[in-house]
Amino acid sequence: MPAVSVIIVSYKVRYYIEQCLNSVLRSVPDAQILVVDNKSDDGSVEFLRERFPQAEIIANDYNAGFGKANNMALAKAVGKYVLFLNPDTVVAERTIPGCIAYMDAHPETGAVGVRMQYDDGRFALESRRSLPTPSVSFWHMTGLGRLFPHSRKFAKYHLTYLDKDEECRIDVVSGAFMFIRKEALDKTGGFDEAFFMYGEDIDLSYRILQAGYHNRYLPLPIVHYKGESTNKTSYRYAKVFYDAMLIFFNKHFRGKRDLFAFFVRMVVGIRKMNTYVLQNIWARRRMLSDYTENCLYVGRRETFAQVQQLISGSGMLRNQCYVESEGDINGSLSDSVLADVKAIIFDTELFSYDDILDWMYARASEGKRYSLGLYSSQTGKLITEEEVL
Repeated sequence: MPAVSVIIVSYKVRYYIEQCLNSVLRSVPDAQILVVDNKSDDGSVEFLRERFPQAEIIANDYNAGFGKANNMALAKAVGKYVLFLNPDTVVAERTIPGCIAYMDAHPETGAVGVRMQYDDGRFALESRRSLPTPSVSFWHMTGLGRLFPHSRKFAKYHLTYLDKDEECRIDVVSGAFMFIRKEALDKTGGFDEAFFMYGEDIDLSYRILQAGYHNRYLPLPIVHYKGESTNKTSYRYAKVFYDAMLIFFNKHFRGKRDLFAFFVRMVVGIRKMNTYVLQNIWARRRMLSDYTENCLYVGRRETFAQVQQLISGSGMLRNQCYVESEGDINGSLSDSVLADVKAIIFDTELFSYDDILDWMYARASEGKRYSLGLYSSQTGKLITEEEVL
């Protein structure tokens, strides 16, 4: 029996999920891998079956949504632990073994989440969340949590008053990386399929707590591109996301309606429209802006020509330079080399994901942000947050 069953729901992101699975197999080569495809029209099913024969691909003839698709795979999971993983993620080598070791040593823990970071190394706030109770939701929706990030009262939603590099107890584990004890899932019954997309992770995390387990945050890294699985600048995204919050509120806090229920619905409505207007205007202006990224490739000399050819046709990475490397990131990337650099492409056959993610995170913590590109000579693809080359 494998220690972990990895479940990924895919929808038209075949090269991102390829990169994701490559990182998973580095971390846990003997994992049971289950991929559910929600009727992609980009050849994902055939591509994944050829590229990853060890994975079981469940091909839906309709878009079943996130929760239902995960439950389809869960019915086939045989691991002691189950990892629900987004396709637009990259997992460090130590991350999944670290989760297994922690769960083995702490049988009271039902689920763990990890340190998610964006492509530029910044810490993702959704790595740690409290249950959105009426009071926690109130302070979060009013924006006071953002204004007072060190307040234990106002900032409880994202727990920003805690050290992000320290393990801690949390309520909600993000659906982008949800590592759960199979025994806990047998008790809770998996995802609530009333949620089509978003909110399922909050609901399942809450039910795991209700079953008597603890949920934990571990500072083990993954990259979450956060944007390839769905278009977050659309009104549909805003509507589905905030409607999911209302489903959760009505399911678990029906006894606290009246004035607060009216407030929640009012704020959710405002946030729907605000998300649509601000994100669309901002995104369009950003797309129309003409800028040049200074790109640095850190990899093997024999792969440079391939990367250079890929970059030359890209609208995002226009200029390029090169650093010879022996696998030591810190030794290769001195301050002089990094002067004026905006984007860095790493050779994933030369560097471990552990080293790449830790280096990006450390630089972001110092206020130095670089867009991340990952190149694999095995696949011939260069993947960034914005595009696949």
